[in-house]
Amino acid sequence: MLSDSLKQNIGESCSSLISSATTRIAMCIEQQAIKVKTKLGHVPGESARIPDMDTGELVGHYRQIQLHFRQLQTNASMSTWITANEHLANKRLENMYPAKQALYDSGLSSEINRRGCTEGTRIDVLNGLEDWLYESTSSIYWMNGMAGTGKTTIASSFCERVEQRKLLAASFFCTRNSSECRDVARIVPTIAYQLARYSIPFQSELCKMLGQNLDIGSKSILKQFELLLKEPLQHVKDAMPDNLVVVIDALDECDDRNEIELMLDILFRHATHLPLKFMVMSRPEQEIYEKISTYGQFRDVLRLHDIEESLVRADIELYLKEELRFIPPSQAEVEELAKRSGTLFIYAATLVKYISGKRSTDPGKRLQAVLDLTAESTKKYTQIDSLYTTVLESALSDGELETFEAEVIRTVLRTVLLAQEPIDIKSIAELAEITDPQYVTRALQALRSVLHQSQNGLVSTLHASFPDFMFNSERSRGFFCDIVEHSRPLAGRCFLIMERQLRFNICHLASSFVPDEKVERIQERIKENIPPTLAYACRYWANHLALARKSDFLLKMLHDFLSLRLLFWMEVLSLQKELFMGVDGLLKAQKWLMRASGTSLSELLLLIDDTRSFVTGFAINPSSQSTPHIYLSTLAFCPKSNSVYKHYRKRAQGLLELKGSLMECREAAPLATWSVGSEILSLALSPDGTRVAIGCLDSTVSILSAYDGLVQVGPLQGHPNSINSIAFSPDGGRIVSASLGSIRVWDAYNGTRVSGVFKGHMRYINSVSFSPDGARVVSSGHDTTIRIWNAYNGLPLLDPLTEHTNPVFCVTFSPDGDLIASASGDQTVRLWHSQNGAPAAPPFHGHTGMVNSLAFTPDGTRLVSGSSDKTIRVWDVSDGSLVNNFFEGYVGTVDTLAISPDSTRIAAGCYDKAVRVWNIDDGKLVAGPFFGHGDSVKSVAYSRDGTRVFSGSTDKTIRVWNVRNGILPPAPPSQGTITDIRTVIFCPDNTHFLSSGGLNNVLRLWDVNDGSVVTMPDEANFFPTPLSLLSWDGSYIASTSKNGMVQVTSTQNGSLVAGPFEVERSSLSAFWFSHNNKAILMGCHDGTIKICNLQGGKVKIGSFIGHHKGVSSLAESLDCSLLVSHSNFEFAVRVWNITAPALELGFFKDTPIESSSDHSYAAVYDGWKIRKDGWVMNNNCDLLFWLPPDIASAWCCPYATLAVTKSGTLQVPRQKPLIGYHWADCYIAD
Repeated sequence: MLSDSLKQNIGESCSSLISSATTRIAMCIEQQAIKVKTKLGHVPGESARIPDMDTGELVGHYRQIQLHFRQLQTNASMSTWITANEHLANKRLENMYPAKQALYDSGLSSEINRRGCTEGTRIDVLNGLEDWLYESTSSIYWMNGMAGTGKTTIASSFCERVEQRKLLAASFFCTRNSSECRDVARIVPTIAYQLARYSIPFQSELCKMLGQNLDIGSKSILKQFELLLKEPLQHVKDAMPDNLVVVIDALDECDDRNEIELMLDILFRHATHLPLKFMVMSRPEQEIYEKISTYGQFRDVLRLHDIEESLVRADIELYLKEELRFIPPSQAEVEELAKRSGTLFIYAATLVKYISGKRSTDPGKRLQAVLDLTAESTKKYTQIDSLYTTVLESALSDGELETFEAEVIRTVLRTVLLAQEPIDIKSIAELAEITDPQYVTRALQALRSVLHQSQNGLVSTLHASFPDFMFNSERSRGFFCDIVEHSRPLAGRCFLIMERQLRFNICHLASSFVPDEKVERIQERIKENIPPTLAYACRYWANHLALARKSDFLLKMLHDFLSLRLLFWMEVLSLQKELFMGVDGLLKAQKWLMRASGTSLSELLLLIDDTRSFVTGFAINPSSQSTPHIYLSTLAFCPKSNSVYKHYRKRAQGLLELKGSLMECREAAPLATWSVGSEILSLALSPDGTRVAIGCLDSTVSILSAYDGLVQVGPLQGHPNSINSIAFSPDGGRIVSASLGSIRVWDAYNGTRVSGVFKGHMRYINSVSFSPDGARVVSSGHDTTIRIWNAYNGLPLLDPLTEHTNPVFCVTFSPDGDLIASASGDQTVRLWHSQNGAPAAPPFHGHTGMVNSLAFTPDGTRLVSGSSDKTIRVWDVSDGSLVNNFFEGYVGTVDTLAISPDSTRIAAGCYDKAVRVWNIDDGKLVAGPFFGHGDSVKSVAYSRDGTRVFSGSTDKTIRVWNVRNGILPPAPPSQGTITDIRTVIFCPDNTHFLSSGGLNNVLRLWDVNDGSVVTMPDEANFFPTPLSLLSWDGSYIASTSKNGMVQVTSTQNGSLVAGPFEVERSSLSAFWFSHNNKAILMGCHDGTIKICNLQGGKVKIGSFIGHHKGVSSLAESLDCSLLVSHSNFEFAVRVWNITAPALELGFFKDTPIESSSDHSYAAVYDGWKIRKDGWVMNNNCDLLFWLPPDIASAWCCPYATLAVTKSGTLQVPRQKPLIGYHWADCYIAD
């Protein structure tokens, strides 16, 4: 009665969510009530008798009923919150951006023809899954099988079964046919979304969590799992029904292999602690198989391809009878077809599609054609190959087909096979050079047995086994698709599509002041102006080029693309947030070009190399937030020697134009500068070049993206002290870090600790490194020992190696893993056999100071060491002989070094805060020195392609440098001329200013336009500086109080002329009266300069914020138009135009502003500020410019016309940049 009443009330409920949550509880109560009734054996008219032996069991049933009622109460109480906050809850859930097409029964499932098992098939498999769900203690069930064994069909049927029982918590069916359904990062939010729709208590807790973590979408997969599933479920686990299951199908079809492994790691580590079970389906691919095999005790496994063939064949027979009942075939024919299918349901499914055919085909004849196939051998793929051959023969041998129609079918087939993602009919037509899309439509009809067209029109192969067949010449024979041969026309078509459709400002962006994400209707603009065919060509031209043979046609197309349409291509990728696909694509094209290289291609090789630097510089910096700044910022600051500058600068006007030595050496400036929270002591680049690991002084380890510097993992804590060394494992899956007496190994994708602490060293551990097979770790420390460890359990493999007599600063494995090299404070380099720890050679002697760093060349033939004796030495590994010890251009301590991937160059971080690159054979400096770090460079690492070096410093930054050969920047101005200035004063002609300072009070004459300097004779050591507190005619005197108040009084009668007025934030450090006695200029300790009107003491122009440290002296020109200031703390001199800014920007706003107005530029300049990320913004948060770090540190304000710093000079000529609503005028069309 009670359970019936519950079900009735549930059925009448207006909330489907409440019904779903409570129906399961009602079903459980009903089950328990039936068991109680059975045990009581109650007969009407007789009193119930309870046998003693059943009392305990009955009590258990009653307790279960009580528990379920508590769950009902929890649901009821939570429903009040849901009713009151339904809109807020829905908004928060939708903001997780769940992949709704990933549900097992979504609209996509119909589009791709996903279905459940035919009635009566797979019974044993499905019953086995239910047994696991109800009985097994393992939380994870892995069902694997080869392609075509029916995994997805089984998963769909299982979902249907458990959903009927209200036990399906969530489903995520991965598929290559949908971008959101092949993204591992969407799995956790989608599961959480569905679970919130299932359970009221969970929804309530999840919504609270979402309210507390607004940026959860940017978190790592592990963090999302913890916040979206683990923590909310821990709070409501008592309110959740038993045996809830989450089904994840086709995990192997997701894009990112590393994220797949990470997802499995997370499931196995946390599933046992959740009130959920997980069923995972996939192919038994190696990385998945190996990952799951390590968690053997936590899961059940079913291998579909291991099921007895007779059982599978019986199921296939049932399937064939059902699907072909319209013929129908005889029992013998069904058995023959089932026999040929073996254990592959995909064979049977393809067979059914082929026999069914089009309306005009004869199913009986097609059935007979299949039955007439002869078995040529017992090869593994014979049956499926024969079927695919028959299908293709049928499609191409139709007697009604014209020759050109058959060729169209072949062309369409090859295009779909080689396409890098599912594409629409129009894209197929354009890529295949078919003039009429109707031909494509008809070709697809002929190929429907092997190709699939979804409801939204995207075409892809029906099953992964078909491309395997077509790309194997022995299997497909006459239908073979030659990837190399057919990639050439596809690459050419991509270039032609981009030539015809790319254009300047493709999405008609009105203003450069607005970041892309805030542009009105940006997604609609992209959809309207970037058709799918163009988007595809922009994404994948390089993929097709990389697979093609060299041809003069493709070489010319590549040259034209890079020299004419590069910036337009970048617009498309920037707007679609796919810039890093472009960076990777350029690398593929560069490698293709290098394979095809000859002396005639040197110009093109230089062009693509410069292009990669340009695109990378835009992609990895904040400038990429706004597409117009491809032109306004990135092109404007592109080095003049760069080929991109040479090809495109002449087609632009109104770009910001700065001059001076800082602009002349832009090529030596870092491509990117990323700030972190602590001093960097160690840095390592992942083997695939996508991540940077850093160890810091604050005891933390972090992993950042090598593309944009964003933190992906960490900061990881656990070490007791600073992290002196860090290294990636060869597969990139782990990192090892070393600190005071401890070594730890971390998962490089989720930050969990894999092994450690390795204990043995007694003091600081200076260096750690993985062996090439990833199984061992070698370490060295201040205790003079070298130790070799098992990387998985942290146990020592050998006794400590103790030949060194001083701290061992660096240790590393040889590329083949047979040797270990060590560098020590005892001035020696040693080689050891890694298997037994025995010395492999006598000590390498030659250094006369501590040996701080060393590295093997990638080919293993040489060893390079850097020392405090100011030398770098190259040793022959085979005999220990010295190959080279002369390296030009630097005499100082070498703290860290790295070898280029091709073994030809050495990059070193030096004591003078610079990075240098030498030729390893002759010691000539080939790139650098690269200045920019503000403190010691502690670690350097090469990119995979050898064109970039990453450096980490105790100045708390990572910098990325372009280290291509030939980048030799001009030397910065002599620091002595800037560091010994004490005071400055203008000359009467207003074109020069004088400075004085140094031990001999040296006078120097500076040009206010370009910062050039002429040193005056030593005897001219008198500097006529007026008293800064007294006005020029002696009528006023300025004074300051202890509390920062300034006042000006008359020297004649002591009356107050102006003030008192307050100097904000800091006390004064310099004074200057204007020559016309109308204003007083004040320099402050915080680096600001203030100009105050003596009539009323009001600020005339406002504060000039430019110096990074205190202003030491300042002076004004005789005509009161220019101001020169000097800071002895940051060693910089700046010249300011105090009447008008160098940049005229104000009239570019919507409402024209008269140039004669005192506020001509207020609309743009008000609140001018350079943010830490380099963006110049105003009070409206308009994006005016993006400045590279070396320029941002020198140029501070639109009124500053010259900066002279330790790094060089920067001039700002008068100009009218085309920005804001006039930015689109910057491009000069052909």
